[in-house]
Amino acid sequence: MKKINIIFIFIALVTVAISACKKDPEPGGTAVQDMAGDWHVKVNQTGSYSTLLTFNTSENTPNVMWVQGAGLKSGSLVLAIKGKTGVDYPNKVFSGTNISNVSTTTGRPATFTIANGKIIPNGTKGPVSKSPTDSIYFELNVSGIVYKVSGYHKTGFLEDLP
Repeated sequence: MKKINIIFIFIALVTVAISACKKDPEPGGTAVQDMAGDWHVKVNQTGSYSTLLTFNTSENTPNVMWVQGAGLKSGSLVLAIKGKTGVDYPNKVFSGTNISNVSTTTGRPATFTIANGKIIPNGTKGPVSKSPTDSIYFELNVSGIVYKVSGYHKTGFLEDLP
């Protein structure tokens, strides 16, 4: 019995020693990391700001990303979109035609189109902090009506939150 305990202790010590030497890989970004994030946008430059999200797909490729906005406001109309759009990552532009809308919000359109989408690094400033941040712009076509969506990337300063 004593030999079995010694063997188990030896195996445990070897396992701990091996795992202690293991190096963790350096974390990396995603394929669309410079285009991804939380955005504060207005539709047709009117009304209050809404939150728009852009993020990588599970495939993590530089030519597709998700665009999601559950409360894009244009007057009394509230638009809800979520779909994958094409990306030209080196040029920071994006677009897509008849994008299948997978938003779970009630009243969402079945499809939407994004045209002339672009992200301009350090293209604007936070509204209160005046901290340089990226800007976003795209034309959203829903059922033949074109909405111009524009805004700024979240700065991290509380005073810049809508």
